[in-house]
Amino acid sequence: MKRIAALFVAVCLGSSLIASAQEYVPTPVTVSKEKVKLGGKVYLSHVVLEKQTLFSISRAYGVTEEELYQANPTLRETGLQKNAILLIPYKEAALQADGSATPQQDYTEHTVRWYEDIDDIARRYDVSPKEIMEANGLKSRKLTTRQVLKIPIRKPAVEETPATEETPVNQEEEAAPEQPEETPLPAQEEGVEEHSSLLTLTKDIVEFSLVLPLKSGASESNMDFYSGVLLALKDMEAEGLKVKAHVYDLSVALPPMDMLEKSDFVLGPIVSRDLEAILQRLDGKAPVISPLDQKAASLSQHYHNFIQVPSAPENQYEDLAQWVKEEAGPDDRIILVTEKGASNISASVSVRSALARREVNYEILTYSIVEGRGIPTTLSSIMTQEGVNRVLVASESEAFVGDAVRNLGIMLGKGYDVVMYAPSKVRTFDTIEGSAYHDVSLHISTSYHADYANPAVDRFVRAYRSLFRTEPSQFAFQGYDTTRFFAQKVASGLHTDFSFTPDANGNLVNRAVRRIVFKKDYTTVIER
Repeated sequence: MKRIAALFVAVCLGSSLIASAQEYVPTPVTVSKEKVKLGGKVYLSHVVLEKQTLFSISRAYGVTEEELYQANPTLRETGLQKNAILLIPYKEAALQADGSATPQQDYTEHTVRWYEDIDDIARRYDVSPKEIMEANGLKSRKLTTRQVLKIPIRKPAVEETPATEETPVNQEEEAAPEQPEETPLPAQEEGVEEHSSLLTLTKDIVEFSLVLPLKSGASESNMDFYSGVLLALKDMEAEGLKVKAHVYDLSVALPPMDMLEKSDFVLGPIVSRDLEAILQRLDGKAPVISPLDQKAASLSQHYHNFIQVPSAPENQYEDLAQWVKEEAGPDDRIILVTEKGASNISASVSVRSALARREVNYEILTYSIVEGRGIPTTLSSIMTQEGVNRVLVASESEAFVGDAVRNLGIMLGKGYDVVMYAPSKVRTFDTIEGSAYHDVSLHISTSYHADYANPAVDRFVRAYRSLFRTEPSQFAFQGYDTTRFFAQKVASGLHTDFSFTPDANGNLVNRAVRRIVFKKDYTTVIER
């Protein structure tokens, strides 16, 4: 009977594996025609879709996986992420199976965006407006949004060295051999220099450009951010600092590029779509600062002289892992809680990687919400009563986090000492009582937090109310802090801290986070 039972289990497991294999259908890879030029090299820009693999992408584009790793330095660490932009080395001529060169089109295609004119597109592809007009039979320079243009491919000229009997032609040597010792400084290193000078800017008068949509109907976040900037200018003027802001309403027209180029820095716009319009036209001639949109960090892969202020979620996960390691005592137990079958697993992957890099030992509990009622029994088997149970909930799902908090509350009632760590997004969950966070001593790492007990914050709030007859939002705080930092170098703001390091492309990213603790006496404090 035992042999029959074992055989039955084996058959069931085999059937389960076959069913899983049948359910997995890889997403086809559509080859992108969108070109970008970075550091003198041309790449295709590919947006990663769910279930695409490095193998399928490399095969579709005719490159090796190693070439993808070289073009995307952070890829080995992060792996493929859904909606991430992957740089694909662009090859003028791929080889067919028989070794002959594939026929090459003499043009690529470009879809016109709302902010582009023919001069922008010509600069992007290193061709003249006249060439674009001729390739598309255009009689006017006027373009329309989403118009598809043929862009002539400019093939590099090859100098031929005349062959003689005494000096035979060496085909490989004619192809401009690389000489590393004579290679100019890479673009990303130049970017670090430019950014370093910006972060140590010392001038009698600082002039910057503020670019925001401000006309009637503009979003409240734009107006709040603008109000915060105005209050920062007012305070700096009272302190005797000379700061001049040139304000451009993006909802009326794109600002003149010659004016932006003269700026010490360009602050804004707020959203990625508008930021890209400025970055593309400005072409690295002045630093462009992204003040609010976390998603704008992806623009760093395509543009230079770009500064990302919002600290990415990955920085928060790194700090949570470090925080757990710092606080854990010899008798403590570290438990990672993740959601089974979650469609968005980035939080779980990021936390696991961060813990592994720090060589932190932990227990893992993975379950779905429907299993929630039985979880206290499971927790009893892995928790300790000798020390503190430090539970890291790696999820940004409101329903799952709520269930995890409920179960941890039950364990507190059973006499277990529990401290919970979680991403900062949990603060926005309306369905979870704030008192529950205090009960489990919630620890979060966040890119922003205003301590209203701080006298400086209190002064700001009072001044803001007096000027604008309303309460300051997080966008108002961000406008104030960002302006003060880049004009005055106040690194510890009312709401946000600043600590910039260069990314793989030489652009600057803010990696500062604040540690917030929900204490059992129902106070909330900044630990760092």
